[in-house]
Amino acid sequence: MLRFSRANVKPFKPEQVKTFRAPKYGGVTLSLLSMFVLGSMMVVWNKIGEKKGQEPVKESIRVLCDESIALPVKQCAEQFEREMKIKVSIHSTSGFEQNGFRPRATGNNVAYDLHLFTLKSPAEHPSPEQVPCAFRSIVFATRKGFSTDLVSLEQVFQNNLTYSTSTDSAKDGRLLERILRKSAKWTKTLSKRKKVYQSSSAAAIELTSVNDLDGAFMWDFSARKFDLKIHRFNELETASETIFAGTNVSAENRIHALQFARFLAAPTKGQFYFAKEGFVGVNGDAWSEKPFLYVYCANELKDLILAELDRFEEAALVSIEPHFIDQEKITITLGLIAQSKARKSLPDLVFGLPESQDTQMPNQYQPSLRTLMINDVQIPVYTLKSTRLPYTARRLFQFLQTREEANN
Repeated sequence: MLRFSRANVKPFKPEQVKTFRAPKYGGVTLSLLSMFVLGSMMVVWNKIGEKKGQEPVKESIRVLCDESIALPVKQCAEQFEREMKIKVSIHSTSGFEQNGFRPRATGNNVAYDLHLFTLKSPAEHPSPEQVPCAFRSIVFATRKGFSTDLVSLEQVFQNNLTYSTSTDSAKDGRLLERILRKSAKWTKTLSKRKKVYQSSSAAAIELTSVNDLDGAFMWDFSARKFDLKIHRFNELETASETIFAGTNVSAENRIHALQFARFLAAPTKGQFYFAKEGFVGVNGDAWSEKPFLYVYCANELKDLILAELDRFEEAALVSIEPHFIDQEKITITLGLIAQSKARKSLPDLVFGLPESQDTQMPNQYQPSLRTLMINDVQIPVYTLKSTRLPYTARRLFQFLQTREEANN
């Protein structure tokens, strides 16, 4: 018979038990982990593309862009070629053309299928052949350890900070001059600057390695790429631009050019490369070789809007499936779909909802800020919040709006 002595029994100490415990991750660690996973996925996608790369190239398109944006465009083109089997030839220049498509390169007779450019005014509506790809703005950048948060150009003058600008041959240099001339501060800015650089990238490199400058005016994407501290001045509030990829009806490979433009703007495609280079992205459409919009419209508006939908289809190279229904049945039908398992069949846009206090759209929809006017008829428009094609839906509304304005 075995006997146990109480003296041989060791007290239980839970802190000494080496069981598995979930690690505690902070936000930075999770961000790095997410980047690692995304990077791994990109490698896998690229390898898959390489295995399928034995298929012959179907077509070839020529793209003209500014050298400051050439890197993300080229990286995106490589993925587009693997997936679509369409050759993309990138040609870069020293500066963006403003306000439209330039069909031929300077100094030769070669036509381009797609051109990346900026609009002079943010208020201007692009045409259906123009797709926004990224945003950029001019900021004042300092080294990361700069202690003060600057919000005004006057603070730079008051603290006698040394700074640089880009040369007036660079786009950011010209834009800075134009904006500060409007506020009558360019002359003083010019008189107090210490250095001039050929580009924002050159200024960023110098700022990170040389201590004789406190800051520099540059593009925000350059500041992010070199991990500089960004200061946004009140005087530079309008010093921003949207970068568009545009083609026109005379381009030889218009369909493939527009496909590449949409590829650049797609969240899981080109936007990855723009973000990696420090650009602010756009709310682009999910990638699709041919975008498809599903539209509900009141029967009473069929004669007004059907021909306009056909025109947009041809101009934007998209497919639109309009579904015409009696006006009083729209909300009932949408409500039933929203509560069913067929929520994915909800239309992207709804035209002609009756304006009544008793009328209430499902929570999945948001109203347009402006009412659409066609032939003096007011047409309320609602957009599906989860639409896969937010840009195309917005462009259709603007297309209908601008055509009505032109007719008047």
